[in-house]
Amino acid sequence: MKNSILKTVYIVVLSAFITGCADYLDVVPNDVPRIEHAFSNRETTERFLYSCYSFLPNPIHMWNYPAIFNSLDEFDVSEYYKTTFQTTAPGKISFGGQNSDNPFQNYWSGGNGGTNLFLAIRQCNIFLEEIHKPRDIEESERNRWIAEVKFLKAYYHYFLLQLYGPIPLIKENLPLSAPPEDTWLFREPVDECVDYIVELLDEASPQLPMVIDNPIEEDGRITRPIAMAVKAKVLTLSASPLFNGNTDYSNWIDTRNKQLISSTYSKEKWIRAADALKAAIDTCHNAGFELYRYDKMSSPNSSAMNDSIVKLMHVRKGVTERWNKGVVWTDTRYIGDLQRLALPIMKPIDIGKITPRFYASFDMVELFYTNKGIPITEDPNWNYDTRYQLRVSTPEAGNTSYIPVNERTVALHFDREPRFYANLGFDRGYFELSTLTQDRGKTFTPFLMSRLGDVSNYENPASYYIKKLIAYESNANVNGGYVMNPYLMPMIRLADLYLLYSEALNEVKDAPDAEVHKWIDQVRAITGLKGVADAWKESLYPNRPFEKEEMRKIIQQERLIELAFEGQRFWDVRRWKRINEFWTLSGRNWNNDGRSPEDYYQVIQTREPRKISVKDYLWPIRQSDLRINRNLVQTWGW
Repeated sequence: MKNSILKTVYIVVLSAFITGCADYLDVVPNDVPRIEHAFSNRETTERFLYSCYSFLPNPIHMWNYPAIFNSLDEFDVSEYYKTTFQTTAPGKISFGGQNSDNPFQNYWSGGNGGTNLFLAIRQCNIFLEEIHKPRDIEESERNRWIAEVKFLKAYYHYFLLQLYGPIPLIKENLPLSAPPEDTWLFREPVDECVDYIVELLDEASPQLPMVIDNPIEEDGRITRPIAMAVKAKVLTLSASPLFNGNTDYSNWIDTRNKQLISSTYSKEKWIRAADALKAAIDTCHNAGFELYRYDKMSSPNSSAMNDSIVKLMHVRKGVTERWNKGVVWTDTRYIGDLQRLALPIMKPIDIGKITPRFYASFDMVELFYTNKGIPITEDPNWNYDTRYQLRVSTPEAGNTSYIPVNERTVALHFDREPRFYANLGFDRGYFELSTLTQDRGKTFTPFLMSRLGDVSNYENPASYYIKKLIAYESNANVNGGYVMNPYLMPMIRLADLYLLYSEALNEVKDAPDAEVHKWIDQVRAITGLKGVADAWKESLYPNRPFEKEEMRKIIQQERLIELAFEGQRFWDVRRWKRINEFWTLSGRNWNNDGRSPEDYYQVIQTREPRKISVKDYLWPIRQSDLRINRNLVQTWGW
């Protein structure tokens, strides 16, 4: 696979036969409409393999991927772009416009930004049915390809499960001659869906390589650590409150009288998830993965960085550095334009040239810990009540690596943990980028927002820019030029698995102990934070790490911080059954019309709270699909 598996999809879809969720397609390499030609030799079979990969949802597509803009509690959209945003699929969803007549981001039957993933599953089934035919493939390679496609088949089922809950299981394809009633499939109970997905992943894992020997040629190919990590995440979803003892769905029963989501809590699900997570972590370790730490001495352009800046690079480059050992699985589509759309105004010459489309929500700013590694509401030495008051940066205060000396900004920006400064760019703060000068890597450019210069022709609506998603190696020069350094978005990082393991252990044990703390503490230690037991000694509530429910909240906040802006929050908030807390928040911002610090730093409301209900946890099926497939029942609440 040259450069990327997604660059070489030669298979052409000849026809699609839609029967609810049982879509049919024939595939043709080289314009010859016969399946046997697609599997006549190694070359054409490999092309078909690529086509099975091509359906993977794109995690950096702002309008089509569910986990970016659909809730507006993590990302927010600038006033400059709000009118356009409201016409997009996530704009409709985030303002309460999801519907069952023509659903947005429809991954069930396709449309409105979604891809029909049942079509993807059928493509995988064709491959598995025909892969035995080519004679010029070595058996070891054939077995690897089979394992990859079994993984993809499992992943497409898993993605649908996350969005819709109970789904039909497409274990094999039906012939074109099948009568319509044979294609009327049922949505299967979530527990059965989970078992089938896990079965596929268990079959695939032993035949997959531990590592990719040639990442340039085979970037994106599935490995055993990836398969085991996805299995662990599937089982964690199954054990989480959305699907484990959720009484909201007690009456969701299909025409066979099957209950589609069990309302009975099972601790065994958490035990199963914990075992899978430990196995996945061990496999990752055996494959050479480890939590990422940036080594400034490995780059001559970074030798001038002090320890405080290096901590920021642990976070930023842990996401943006290609092939780093902290990333288990990356997507294969480069992030380039997404960075540019998040780029802040850093110099007066930028005004009118750069028009940021999105930024971090105000609530994300208050999520990060203080420099003691505890919430801002719990640190007795951090004055929560005066956080919106102005303060001057002084050498004695110890914040000068992040805020230039003598700059005035709000107390909210002072004495925060390193991940705050690594994730967020803010007014009067430093925004680290390489330059095109001899000082490249040594110059940390402070960006000054709408209080600087002539802003009469520019409405800057953003208060907090997402620094984490902009590669440090992206270049800036004094003349207003920017060259964005592309990178691949992580799908699963090792830190993700560590935190999930702490979460599962906490649910399995009667009370949190050192083993529960161990895994979350290792993630915190990367940026110099104390472990939870020691950190919370300085909190107003020192016993929280030793109480099961409180430790659950600590782990959840740690995930929201550590994995911020990486496409994980949307899924986590849903599986925890916490959308009532997060998706109903009103939009807030600073007063960007203010031209003095006193006027600028006034909190204003930018958006009314969103109204949600139980139905918003899972997405609807299009009504026309229900009419075609008489055995389907609509998602609960729709």
